[in-house]
Amino acid sequence: HDSRMGGGPPRSGDAANESMKLTQITQNPMTGQLDIRQIQPNTTMFPSATSTLPQRQQISNTVFRPHWNLPTMSLSELAERERAEAIQRGEAQKIAEEQAKFQPRRYEQLVRDGMEDDEKLVEASAKLDRDWDDWKEENPRGSGNKMSERGDRNF
Repeated sequence: HDSRMGGGPPRSGDAANESMKLTQITQNPMTGQLDIRQIQPNTTMFPSATSTLPQRQQISNTVFRPHWNLPTMSLSELAERERAEAIQRGEAQKIAEEQAKFQPRRYEQLVRDGMEDDEKLVEASAKLDRDWDDWKEENPRGSGNKMSERGDRNF
């Protein structure tokens, strides 16, 4: 089959005339970052003495890397993140405590906190106390699940 007719794959002599680039993708084993380079074929096929040292170092980095996962952040970065999260939790706790002051609760707790003068809170706590007393009357102590109504008595 003759390549001059326009059919068939080009021969190796025809491909040598065209500029060909190779893409080399490597990953740094310490940081995990990808390194992408465009390389001319002649530098990879016939490396010079000066270019073999980085290539050898690159190969040894991939061969002799640890078999466990390396840390993705330093201890100082972790400490800073934990500190920021602790500050956020503290602020959220303060906001929740401030909002809880004005929520209805038992009258004894209002007296303990010195808020028995607030009429709305006293009315809400009285309703809460009445509802609790009603529930206690409807559910006397010891009236829970006695396991007398078991469906399958084989167990």
